Amino acid sequence: MLNVEKALKTMKEISIVAGHEILKRYKKGVQVEYKEDSSPVTEADKVANDVIVRSLKSEFNEIPILAEESADDTSRLGAKYCFIVDPLDGTKEFINKNGEFTVNIALIEDNRPIAGVIYVPVLEELYYAEKDSVK
Repeated sequence: MLNVEKALKTMKEISIVAGHEILKRYKKGVQVEYKEDSSPVTEADKVANDVIVRSLKSEFNEIPILAEESADDTSRLGAKYCFIVDPLDGTKEFINKNGEFTVNIALIEDNRPIAGVIYVPVLEELYYAEKDSVK
């Protein structure tokens, strides 16, 4: 049985670390690439994605991860649990340097969210929720 409180604690910690990595790149010039769907992607997107995915796999190796900047792990389709990650939600805002971007991590059980984290790196604000409880 998955300890959701432990998972949420880990998600919070990881989102802050990823946010710090994003801010390191926010202060420098931003090089923009474009994905196949013409949406922008930056080094910050990729580094944050790597930090989050590597950390989640280290702690919860048995749980598949659907992450925006990673290849799809189709094992998630039959899994009881799955992490969903948007490592830098608001890439256009990041590029425009308006500060309106977040790190998002969710934990899903049987196709329903049971925990989630939103971290706003520029403001150092962390929002999180666990099923039946919002903080």
